[in-house]
Amino acid sequence: MLKKHRVLNMTTIFKSFLSLILISSSFSLFAQKPLAELELVSIHPKPVIGKGYKGAEDNKFGFEGGTCQKVEGVYYLFTTEIFDEPKTAATRLGIWTSKNGFDFKRHGTIVETNRNWNDTTHRMSPWSPMVVYDPEREVWSVFHVGYRRKANSTTVFNMSGKIFRYDSQVKGKKGIGGPYREGGWIEMAGKPEWWEGPGLILSFYPYQVGKEWWAIYGSNNVPQHVNSDGSGGGSEKNIFYAGMAKAQGGLTSKWVRQPQLNPLKINPVFIENSVVTQVAPDLYINLYDGGKQNEIGYSCSRDGIHWGKEQLIKLKNLPAWIKYPRTPLCLLDEGKGMYTIYSTAFDGNNPDKVEPQWHNGFGSVGRIQVRLKVL
Repeated sequence: MLKKHRVLNMTTIFKSFLSLILISSSFSLFAQKPLAELELVSIHPKPVIGKGYKGAEDNKFGFEGGTCQKVEGVYYLFTTEIFDEPKTAATRLGIWTSKNGFDFKRHGTIVETNRNWNDTTHRMSPWSPMVVYDPEREVWSVFHVGYRRKANSTTVFNMSGKIFRYDSQVKGKKGIGGPYREGGWIEMAGKPEWWEGPGLILSFYPYQVGKEWWAIYGSNNVPQHVNSDGSGGGSEKNIFYAGMAKAQGGLTSKWVRQPQLNPLKINPVFIENSVVTQVAPDLYINLYDGGKQNEIGYSCSRDGIHWGKEQLIKLKNLPAWIKYPRTPLCLLDEGKGMYTIYSTAFDGNNPDKVEPQWHNGFGSVGRIQVRLKVL
């Protein structure tokens, strides 16, 4: 049976067609004109935190994700330590500090796994500590993903996430080193969007735009059942998308999805673990893991809300310990247009084929210098 269609007059059709052309043209024009570029200057030949380093002797699989802040000349690096088996499940959130940006010492632990691999409270595996300063409360807050095994999953490493917060107990910026106490789970209002799968929320980075708090959060469509190499999800391609959320009030208030902005059209397949830095009054840069082999992904924005297409920092002459570059942790201003990026990378040394194999080998933290060019 044929469906009935509403008849539109030619004027309406023309206006609709013209609107689509204008929208498409304006987006293309914006996408073709980057606001800034990050140019590779150097890659430090050795990890700043690596295998067998003092403080990492008991760390079996290394480091992945997190963030870094520079406060009064001291670097505070927050990262996930994948210290035991099951790999990616037995984790803890560590703090490392350095006075020169190269020599890091382990400073402390925020939280670690409860070792209950059938946990239903999302405390099985803490990941991706993101530390931000809240000037209103005068405290540092660490937002991290708390994982549990997906419902009916046969593998420990197939997880779903929620976002938990810890707050520094010492007031002021000097409190970044801790100690930290529990602050609670974030509340995300609004219906989960079509691109959010059973993994729920897998990354979350809040930042200020003026006096408002915004966040980039990530999810994916990876199904309940998946093999250690990432296969087994059917014929559809697994996509890792990100979207925008806005706090109703302060940093610790309810967060609301922004479906009119989502998903972000930065990368059509993979964007994970965004870290946003305001580098000028009208320029924000979002660094993220874009799933590329030898590149770091980033995107620029005038207002911190609407983001341009993906740009890439091409990593050249990589040292041997960097076989699989992963997650950038920060974009730290060092003056005169120079910025430091700390980033994790896996060395691919996994002779025993310990699962999951997408975390292949030992993960170290490296230091990359880039130059910012405002266009």
